[in-house]
Parts: sequence; structure tokens; C-alpha cells
Amino acid sequence: MKKVKIEEVYRKNYVFIYTRSPKEFAEDHIHGAINIPLFTNEERAIVGAIYKQLSPEMAMDKGLEIVSAKLPVMIEAYKKYKNKKLCVYCWRGGMRSHSVVSLLASLKFDVVQLENGYKDYRRFVREELEKIEIPKFIMLYGLTGVGKTEILKQFENSIDLEGFAQHRGSIFGDIGLQQNTQKRFETLLLEKLYDLQGVQYIFVEGEARKVGQILLPLRLWKHMQEGKNVRVVCSDDERVERLYKEYCNTLDVPLFVEKIKQIEKFLGKKHAEELIQSLQEGKVKEVIAEILVKYYDVLYAHSVDAKNYLFEVHSAEELREKAIVLAK
Repeated sequence: MKKVKIEEVYRKNYVFIYTRSPKEFAEDHIHGAINIPLFTNEERAIVGAIYKQLSPEMAMDKGLEIVSAKLPVMIEAYKKYKNKKLCVYCWRGGMRSHSVVSLLASLKFDVVQLENGYKDYRRFVREELEKIEIPKFIMLYGLTGVGKTEILKQFENSIDLEGFAQHRGSIFGDIGLQQNTQKRFETLLLEKLYDLQGVQYIFVEGEARKVGQILLPLRLWKHMQEGKNVRVVCSDDERVERLYKEYCNTLDVPLFVEKIKQIEKFLGKKHAEELIQSLQEGKVKEVIAEILVKYYDVLYAHSVDAKNYLFEVHSAEELREKAIVLAK
């Protein structure tokens, strides 16, 4: 049975199969990997409890019992990739991936095992983020709601850090989103940086180093501080409409109330109570406008105004027209 290092197979012509539970897969996995788990989340919890409370031997017996019952279904799942080169991995390159690779090899699959598993992949990601070439950054700044993310999505040579974090970077920034783990963020970031190798510059939104609970790698953060700045502007009415569409398609009033309470110290107790009352009366856009002016603009306007800018833009089209200046 052949074992390979991550450097040998990463971004090569392999289908990666992760044998850990769906919950573990969701936390992070090699980009593009497929999850064919030996255990469901519940089964993993059962085996883990037996391991801790009784014995490793009993846990192994229970694991074999669970896997044996579902073996025909698992084999059918692998048959979809019969004509592909497979790289199977688990947490440390141990029993889970070893047993799967042995089975698949006996069935004449073209399969290898990832040496040291996901743990070594994490080592690889951290090391690569410290040395991969990062093109010049064009930083987009502007007040909340001006459409920086919308503009980024119009350019292939862009990195949406908030998208990778699944957090918009503010007190309301997690509404409607499930924040990614730090590990998942770094996986997505590295993959994007590989895709952008050789471009002249990359568009990225100006961020604090922390986006929700995600901490931007220090090397990336320092590189962002050296970028050229472009200011994105639009009317206050446009900002309100944009935020209304983004946050309020399925309005969770209790959640919004809780968020307003969290910024009560900035707004003042009386004003916060008035906003909550307006929200409950359905005056959503009026509430958004007030929060923009009385909270977000107060919080961020000074730092946005303090930057030196090449120029201002209102849209992706305008930025594209002026891109020739950025290439210099």
C-alpha cells in the first residue's frame, strides 16, 4: 500500500476522500475533497464514548460492527470514482484511512493513503501561507453598505475575505451566516492565492485583522497595509437599500433586537429602545438608516477618511475603467 506526502498530491490529479465524520469534514478539509465517512456524527460520538469510558478494544469492536453493516453502501459510493486516482485520508493517517485504502486496493482501485493525514495537511497550509507569493493588493475602503463586496465579486482577481470567513466583520456581520473555522478560512485563502499566482494585482476589501472570530495571517495583514487604496462611495439611500436586501430577506426580529442591545452603549439606552420599538413596528429601513448614521459611521468614518486614496469609484464598471492606473 502506497503512502504519499501532501506535497506530492496537492492540486494534482487526485480525488481526495476524507473518511472522518460529516462534522469534522465541515470544520475543514482539503479543497475539493469528498466526504465518505466511516461513521456518522452520532456513531463517532458513540465510539468515542466507549473508547474513553470503557476501553480502546471495545471501541474498536464497536467501530468494526458499525462499518461492517454499511460496507456495501460505502463501496457503492467509491465506485463513482473507480476510474480516478484516489487519495484517502483521515486525521493522522491511521486506522480509518488505512483500512479503506487496503479495501479499495483489493478491489483494484488506483488509491494511495495520505501520510500523516489531515494533521500534516494543516502543517502544509500554514507553511505555504508563510511563503506563497502574494501579488500587490488594491484595497477597497468605504463606509458600511457602499457595496465593496459586490464590486469584489465582479473581478476574478479578487479575494473576498469576509466570504471565506462567512462573517461580515461587524456586530451584525454574522446574521444569516454560519462562520467558518480558522482552519477552513486558511484552506480557502491558500487555494485562492494559488489560483491568483501571476496576476499583477488583487482587489481586496480593507479589513481589521480580525473578521468575526477569524484572525488574518500576519503576513497577509502586513501585505494589505502596503496596498494602494481606492475609496468606494454611494448615497446613503443606496446603502440602506443594499443592507435591507442583504440582511432582511428573512428578517429575524428577535436577533436584530439582541444586536441592537449589544450596541446600546454606543447609541444610548433611550435611542436603542426607540430603535427596537421602530423595528417591532416594521420600520426596518428607518432602523437601518439610524444604525448606519449613529453607529457604523461614527465607528468607521474616521479611519476611512484617514486613508490616502488613488481615486473614488461608485461601481465595478468605474473601477474597471480606472484599472490602468492601478497597473502602474
